[in-house]
Amino acid sequence: MDDSEIVTSYFNYIFKDMVKLKWIGHAYSIREAKALIKSERPDVVIIDIELKEENGFDLLKFIKRAYPGVAVFMLCNTTDFNYARKSELLGAHYFIDKSFEFYNIPNFLMALQSAKNISQKLNRFESFT
Repeated sequence: MDDSEIVTSYFNYIFKDMVKLKWIGHAYSIREAKALIKSERPDVVIIDIELKEENGFDLLKFIKRAYPGVAVFMLCNTTDFNYARKSELLGAHYFIDKSFEFYNIPNFLMALQSAKNISQKLNRFESFT
């Protein structure tokens, strides 16, 4: 099984009980991500800060400029204050520590949907500021 199949299987598993969610795929570069976002117009994008030879913050900036309504979840292997703060300042909705919170992504998505349903904004950054 290659990396692509592993990522897809894992996300399919953690999203299996979410009936209103459609997994549209993943990208390994900013160029691929931009093309996928342009063609699929997702409501939510999950970005790893550490991209191969690239930076997830660059993709976050692009999304917030070109598609400001898209909710963005930033992933990192640490709860580093500087990464969390930068994510918040650039417009991310959530900063997720992959080491401890990855399995909670469905819960974060449900919280985002609930907030949207009652016309509220979600702010997950209070603990980082």
